[in-house]
Amino acid sequence: MFGRRSKSSAVAFVDYEHWFYGYSNSFQMKPNVDEWLEELKGDFRLKDLYVFGDFSEPNIEQDLNRLKKMTSGVVHTASDKTGVDKDFTDVIMLDYIYRYAAKKKSPEVYILFTGDAHFLKVAEYLKELGKKVIIYGVKFGFSNHLKSVSTSYVEMPRQSQEKDHYNELIFASLSRLRHKPRTLVTYWKTINSVSDYNRVSKDRVKMALDGLLKQKYISKQEQVGYNGKVVDALRVDWDRVERDGLWSE
Repeated sequence: MFGRRSKSSAVAFVDYEHWFYGYSNSFQMKPNVDEWLEELKGDFRLKDLYVFGDFSEPNIEQDLNRLKKMTSGVVHTASDKTGVDKDFTDVIMLDYIYRYAAKKKSPEVYILFTGDAHFLKVAEYLKELGKKVIIYGVKFGFSNHLKSVSTSYVEMPRQSQEKDHYNELIFASLSRLRHKPRTLVTYWKTINSVSDYNRVSKDRVKMALDGLLKQKYISKQEQVGYNGKVVDALRVDWDRVERDGLWSE
């Protein structure tokens, strides 16, 4: 009998500033590190995980304790020197990667979570050593040159993750109005409300809402508005939504 093929050994290096601020600025999302880590452990024998970032800023500092529970390899890159910018985190992360690659029993796979072109040379170097280089990067901040030198790359968030996020924003908005029967919820009012409340793109909210309408989780029903005109009000099939795990109070 043929045995199951053993998983390749791997090490992961994460530029958490790239992940955190990329998600926050472009998608108004937060990194789901637990989900990502479980995915890696399912595919590889993960020997080490290093997470780099300047955690002195209040927003990103909130994630520090959670990250420390996942790995002892959290590297705080804050500098006391004035004028030191984001590149300082890159320099420290690059140093760690080169030092790790110099070990005698270096893993077969190097996983980098960064979008910065500063990592071109180290990716090329790792491949010269015979390593596979898998690079994760946040959409709209992921260097095309970096993608081109990788063994493979993944743009984050994945389309399914982004869709789930916007679905949750829509259901959260509609849920707040669920017990206010006199409130008239319409298509465009929902789009504008979700967009303004969460400071996200109206186009992305519209795309998500259209998908929910197509899947019949939400429907349009004619209803007489406050001005006596008939409008299309939104109705949510909450039983089905909750049964399918899309939303829970």
